[in-house]
Amino acid sequence: MGAGHLNQAPPKRNITLRLIFKEIFETLSNRAFLAVFLAAILGAVALGLKASLHLYFVSYFWEFTASETGYLSLGIFVSAAIGFALAPVATRHLGKKRAAIILGMVALLAHPIPICLRLLDLLPPNGDPFIFWFNLIFGIVDLGLIICFNILVASMLADLAEQSELETGRRSEGVLAASITFAKKSVQGLGILIASFVLYLASFPRQVDASAVPDEAIWSLGAYYVPIVTGIYLVMLAVLMNYNISRESHEENLRELKMRAAASSPESPKYDAHPDAGSDGKGAAAGK
Repeated sequence: MGAGHLNQAPPKRNITLRLIFKEIFETLSNRAFLAVFLAAILGAVALGLKASLHLYFVSYFWEFTASETGYLSLGIFVSAAIGFALAPVATRHLGKKRAAIILGMVALLAHPIPICLRLLDLLPPNGDPFIFWFNLIFGIVDLGLIICFNILVASMLADLAEQSELETGRRSEGVLAASITFAKKSVQGLGILIASFVLYLASFPRQVDASAVPDEAIWSLGAYYVPIVTGIYLVMLAVLMNYNISRESHEENLRELKMRAAASSPESPKYDAHPDAGSDGKGAAAGK
Protein backbone atom coordinates (compact mmCIF):
# COMPACT_ATOMS: atom_id res chain seq x y z
CA MET A 1 0.00 0.00 0.00
CA GLY A 2 1.25 3.48 -0.87
CA ALA A 3 1.99 5.91 1.91
CA GLY A 4 0.50 9.44 1.92
CA HIS A 5 2.67 12.47 2.53
CA LEU A 6 2.12 15.90 4.02
CA ASN A 7 4.08 19.02 3.10
CA GLN A 8 6.20 20.50 5.83
CA ALA A 9 4.51 23.29 7.77
CA PRO A 10 5.80 26.79 6.98
CA PRO A 11 8.63 27.96 9.23
CA LYS A 12 7.68 29.75 12.40
CA ARG A 13 7.96 33.52 12.11
CA ASN A 14 8.61 36.14 14.75
CA ILE A 15 5.60 38.42 14.23
CA THR A 16 5.97 41.99 15.47
CA LEU A 17 3.65 44.98 15.25
CA ARG A 18 6.07 46.68 12.88
CA LEU A 19 6.11 43.62 10.59
CA ILE A 20 2.30 43.47 10.57
CA PHE A 21 1.96 47.09 9.42
CA LYS A 22 4.80 46.62 6.91
CA GLU A 23 3.02 43.68 5.29
CA ILE A 24 -0.33 45.50 5.28
CA PHE A 25 1.28 48.48 3.55
CA GLU A 26 2.89 46.19 0.96
CA THR A 27 -0.47 44.61 0.21
CA LEU A 28 -2.45 47.85 0.02
CA SER A 29 0.07 49.74 -2.12
CA ASN A 30 -1.00 47.79 -5.22
CA ARG A 31 -2.14 50.18 -7.97
CA ALA A 32 -5.21 48.15 -8.89
CA PHE A 33 -6.25 47.95 -5.25
CA LEU A 34 -5.89 51.71 -4.81
CA ALA A 35 -8.23 52.22 -7.78
CA VAL A 36 -10.88 49.94 -6.25
CA PHE A 37 -10.30 51.43 -2.79
CA LEU A 38 -10.79 55.06 -3.87
CA ALA A 39 -13.76 54.09 -6.06
CA ALA A 40 -15.35 52.34 -3.08
CA ILE A 41 -14.88 55.47 -0.94
CA LEU A 42 -16.53 57.70 -3.54
CA GLY A 43 -19.33 55.18 -4.06
CA ALA A 44 -19.99 55.09 -0.32
CA VAL A 45 -20.17 58.90 -0.21
CA ALA A 46 -22.68 58.93 -3.07
CA LEU A 47 -24.69 56.16 -1.39
CA GLY A 48 -24.82 58.13 1.85
CA LEU A 49 -26.01 61.19 -0.06
CA LYS A 50 -28.73 59.27 -1.91
CA ALA A 51 -29.93 57.42 1.19
CA SER A 52 -30.12 60.63 3.23
CA LEU A 53 -32.22 62.47 0.64
CA HIS A 54 -34.39 59.52 -0.39
CA LEU A 55 -37.18 60.41 2.05
CA TYR A 56 -37.17 64.03 0.90
CA PHE A 57 -37.59 63.00 -2.72
CA VAL A 58 -40.39 60.48 -2.18
CA SER A 59 -42.25 62.70 0.30
CA TYR A 60 -41.73 66.22 -1.06
CA PHE A 61 -40.33 66.05 -4.60
CA TRP A 62 -42.66 63.30 -5.87
CA GLU A 63 -45.29 63.41 -3.10
CA PHE A 64 -45.80 59.65 -3.02
CA THR A 65 -48.20 58.12 -0.51
CA ALA A 66 -47.00 55.70 2.17
CA SER A 67 -48.30 52.71 0.19
CA GLU A 68 -46.60 53.90 -3.00
CA THR A 69 -43.33 54.33 -1.11
CA GLY A 70 -43.67 50.77 0.17
CA TYR A 71 -44.19 49.42 -3.35
CA LEU A 72 -41.11 51.29 -4.51
CA SER A 73 -39.13 49.51 -1.78
CA LEU A 74 -40.41 46.12 -2.95
CA GLY A 75 -38.86 46.82 -6.33
CA ILE A 76 -35.45 46.30 -4.71
CA PHE A 77 -35.96 42.53 -4.86
CA VAL A 78 -36.58 42.68 -8.62
CA SER A 79 -33.50 44.88 -9.01
CA ALA A 80 -31.39 42.33 -7.12
CA ALA A 81 -32.53 39.57 -9.49
CA ILE A 82 -31.63 41.73 -12.49
CA GLY A 83 -28.20 42.52 -11.08
CA PHE A 84 -27.34 38.91 -10.23
CA ALA A 85 -28.52 37.67 -13.65
CA LEU A 86 -26.74 40.38 -15.61
CA ALA A 87 -23.33 40.19 -13.88
CA PRO A 88 -22.08 36.85 -15.35
CA VAL A 89 -23.39 37.75 -18.82
CA ALA A 90 -21.64 41.13 -18.77
CA THR A 91 -18.41 39.57 -17.49
CA ARG A 92 -18.42 36.89 -20.16
CA HIS A 93 -18.93 39.31 -23.06
CA LEU A 94 -17.13 42.45 -21.87
CA GLY A 95 -14.74 41.49 -19.09
CA LYS A 96 -15.06 42.71 -15.52
CA LYS A 97 -13.47 46.15 -15.79
CA ARG A 98 -15.07 47.12 -19.10
CA ALA A 99 -18.47 45.84 -18.01
CA ALA A 100 -18.25 47.71 -14.71
CA ILE A 101 -17.33 50.98 -16.46
CA ILE A 102 -20.06 50.68 -19.11
CA LEU A 103 -22.84 49.59 -16.75
CA GLY A 104 -21.73 52.14 -14.15
CA MET A 105 -21.89 54.90 -16.77
CA VAL A 106 -25.36 53.82 -17.94
CA ALA A 107 -26.62 53.73 -14.34
CA LEU A 108 -24.97 57.09 -13.65
CA LEU A 109 -26.65 58.75 -16.62
CA ALA A 110 -30.01 57.06 -16.00
CA HIS A 111 -30.32 57.87 -12.28
CA PRO A 112 -31.07 61.61 -12.59
CA ILE A 113 -33.33 61.38 -15.67
CA PRO A 114 -36.69 61.37 -13.77
CA ILE A 115 -35.55 64.31 -11.63
CA CYS A 116 -34.33 66.24 -14.66
CA LEU A 117 -37.61 65.64 -16.49
CA ARG A 118 -39.50 66.98 -13.48
CA LEU A 119 -37.23 70.03 -13.27
CA LEU A 120 -37.89 70.73 -16.97
CA ASP A 121 -41.64 70.28 -16.39
CA LEU A 122 -41.81 67.44 -18.91
CA LEU A 123 -43.76 65.07 -16.64
CA PRO A 124 -47.42 65.06 -15.56
CA PRO A 125 -48.19 66.64 -12.18
CA ASN A 126 -47.59 64.69 -8.98
CA GLY A 127 -50.47 62.37 -8.18
CA ASP A 128 -50.81 61.16 -11.76
CA PRO A 129 -50.47 57.32 -11.87
CA PHE A 130 -47.82 57.68 -14.58
CA ILE A 131 -45.45 59.32 -12.09
CA PHE A 132 -45.49 56.30 -9.79
CA TRP A 133 -45.11 53.68 -12.52
CA PHE A 134 -42.42 55.67 -14.29
CA ASN A 135 -40.35 55.98 -11.11
CA LEU A 136 -40.97 52.34 -10.16
CA ILE A 137 -39.83 50.87 -13.50
CA PHE A 138 -37.00 53.35 -13.91
CA GLY A 139 -35.82 52.76 -10.37
CA ILE A 140 -35.88 48.97 -10.71
CA VAL A 141 -33.75 49.01 -13.87
CA ASP A 142 -31.33 51.64 -12.55
CA LEU A 143 -30.83 49.87 -9.20
CA GLY A 144 -30.38 46.55 -11.03
CA LEU A 145 -27.51 48.10 -13.00
CA ILE A 146 -25.99 49.49 -9.79
CA ILE A 147 -26.19 46.08 -8.09
CA CYS A 148 -24.55 44.47 -11.13
CA PHE A 149 -21.84 47.14 -11.01
CA ASN A 150 -21.16 46.41 -7.33
CA ILE A 151 -20.95 42.67 -8.05
CA LEU A 152 -18.40 43.29 -10.79
CA VAL A 153 -16.30 45.56 -8.57
CA ALA A 154 -16.34 42.94 -5.80
CA SER A 155 -15.16 40.36 -8.33
CA MET A 156 -12.42 42.73 -9.48
CA LEU A 157 -11.28 42.98 -5.88
CA ALA A 158 -11.16 39.19 -5.62
CA ASP A 159 -8.84 39.03 -8.66
CA LEU A 160 -6.39 41.20 -6.76
CA ALA A 161 -5.59 38.35 -4.37
CA GLU A 162 -3.50 36.48 -6.98
CA GLN A 163 -1.64 39.59 -8.13
CA SER A 164 -0.92 40.50 -4.52
CA GLU A 165 0.39 36.99 -3.87
CA LEU A 166 2.75 37.27 -6.83
CA GLU A 167 4.10 40.56 -5.52
CA THR A 168 4.30 39.78 -1.80
CA GLY A 169 4.28 35.99 -1.58
CA ARG A 170 1.27 36.09 0.77
CA ARG A 171 -2.47 35.47 0.39
CA SER A 172 -4.19 38.66 1.54
CA GLU A 173 -7.91 38.33 0.74
CA GLY A 174 -8.83 39.25 4.31
CA VAL A 175 -6.75 42.44 4.33
CA LEU A 176 -8.12 43.54 0.94
CA ALA A 177 -11.78 42.92 1.81
CA ALA A 178 -11.50 44.38 5.32
CA SER A 179 -9.88 47.55 3.98
CA ILE A 180 -12.74 48.16 1.54
CA THR A 181 -15.38 47.50 4.20
CA PHE A 182 -13.65 49.80 6.68
CA ALA A 183 -13.39 52.58 4.10
CA LYS A 184 -17.08 52.34 3.18
CA LYS A 185 -18.23 52.45 6.78
CA SER A 186 -15.91 55.35 7.56
CA VAL A 187 -17.04 57.74 4.83
CA GLN A 188 -20.79 57.12 4.50
CA GLY A 189 -21.24 59.85 7.11
CA LEU A 190 -19.61 62.25 4.65
CA GLY A 191 -22.52 61.58 2.29
CA ILE A 192 -24.93 62.56 5.06
CA LEU A 193 -22.96 65.79 5.55
CA ILE A 194 -23.19 66.58 1.83
CA ALA A 195 -26.96 65.89 1.96
CA SER A 196 -27.28 68.46 4.72
CA PHE A 197 -25.37 70.91 2.55
CA VAL A 198 -27.78 70.28 -0.36
CA LEU A 199 -30.77 70.97 1.90
CA TYR A 200 -29.07 74.16 3.11
CA LEU A 201 -28.44 75.36 -0.44
CA ALA A 202 -32.06 74.62 -1.35
CA SER A 203 -33.30 76.59 1.71
CA PHE A 204 -35.43 73.57 2.55
CA PRO A 205 -37.69 74.20 5.57
CA ARG A 206 -37.66 71.93 8.61
CA GLN A 207 -40.51 69.78 9.94
CA VAL A 208 -43.26 71.02 7.67
CA ASP A 209 -46.02 69.30 5.70
CA ALA A 210 -45.35 68.59 2.03
CA SER A 211 -47.99 71.13 0.99
CA ALA A 212 -46.24 73.85 2.99
CA VAL A 213 -42.82 73.46 1.29
CA PRO A 214 -42.23 76.25 -1.25
CA ASP A 215 -42.00 75.14 -4.89
CA GLU A 216 -38.67 76.95 -5.15
CA ALA A 217 -37.18 74.82 -2.38
CA ILE A 218 -38.39 71.58 -4.00
CA TRP A 219 -37.04 72.62 -7.39
CA SER A 220 -33.72 73.65 -5.85
CA LEU A 221 -33.47 70.29 -4.05
CA GLY A 222 -33.39 68.47 -7.38
CA ALA A 223 -31.29 71.13 -9.10
CA TYR A 224 -28.50 70.90 -6.53
CA TYR A 225 -28.69 67.15 -5.98
CA VAL A 226 -28.28 66.08 -9.63
CA PRO A 227 -24.91 67.74 -10.41
CA ILE A 228 -23.41 66.83 -7.02
CA VAL A 229 -24.27 63.12 -7.09
CA THR A 230 -23.42 62.89 -10.80
CA GLY A 231 -20.04 64.54 -10.19
CA ILE A 232 -19.19 62.08 -7.42
CA TYR A 233 -20.08 59.11 -9.61
CA LEU A 234 -18.08 60.47 -12.57
CA VAL A 235 -14.96 60.80 -10.43
CA MET A 236 -15.57 57.28 -9.09
CA LEU A 237 -15.66 55.81 -12.60
CA ALA A 238 -12.60 57.83 -13.64
CA VAL A 239 -10.67 56.42 -10.68
CA LEU A 240 -11.83 52.87 -11.44
CA MET A 241 -10.38 53.12 -14.95
CA ASN A 242 -6.92 52.90 -13.34
CA TYR A 243 -7.64 49.26 -12.42
CA ASN A 244 -5.07 47.40 -14.53
CA ILE A 245 -6.01 43.71 -14.24
CA SER A 246 -7.61 42.26 -17.36
CA ARG A 247 -8.96 38.77 -17.97
CA GLU A 248 -5.72 37.86 -19.75
CA SER A 249 -3.44 39.23 -17.04
CA HIS A 250 -5.46 37.47 -14.33
CA GLU A 251 -5.16 34.15 -16.15
CA GLU A 252 -1.43 34.78 -16.49
CA ASN A 253 -1.23 35.42 -12.73
CA LEU A 254 -2.95 32.09 -12.09
CA ARG A 255 -0.53 30.27 -14.40
CA GLU A 256 2.46 31.89 -12.73
CA LEU A 257 1.24 30.90 -9.27
CA LYS A 258 0.64 27.34 -10.45
CA MET A 259 4.14 27.16 -11.91
CA ARG A 260 5.64 28.47 -8.67
CA ALA A 261 3.73 25.90 -6.67
CA ALA A 262 4.83 23.09 -8.98
CA ALA A 263 8.46 24.24 -8.85
CA SER A 264 8.59 24.41 -5.07
CA SER A 265 6.64 21.21 -4.38
CA PRO A 266 9.44 18.64 -5.10
CA GLU A 267 11.84 20.57 -2.90
CA SER A 268 9.49 20.57 0.09
CA PRO A 269 10.41 17.98 2.75
CA LYS A 270 7.76 15.31 3.24
CA TYR A 271 6.47 13.72 6.40
CA ASP A 272 5.31 10.11 6.25
CA ALA A 273 1.57 10.05 6.94
CA HIS A 274 1.05 6.26 6.69
CA PRO A 275 -1.58 5.25 9.25
CA ASP A 276 0.62 2.40 10.52
CA ALA A 277 3.69 4.52 10.97
CA GLY A 278 4.88 5.22 14.48
CA SER A 279 6.54 8.36 15.65
CA ASP A 280 9.99 6.95 14.80
CA GLY A 281 8.92 5.39 11.47
CA LYS A 282 9.40 1.79 12.72
CA GLY A 283 5.73 0.96 12.43
CA ALA A 284 5.92 1.03 8.66
CA ALA A 285 8.90 -1.31 8.68
CA ALA A 286 7.16 -3.72 11.01
CA GLY A 287 4.24 -4.01 8.68
CA LYS A 288 6.36 -5.25 5.75
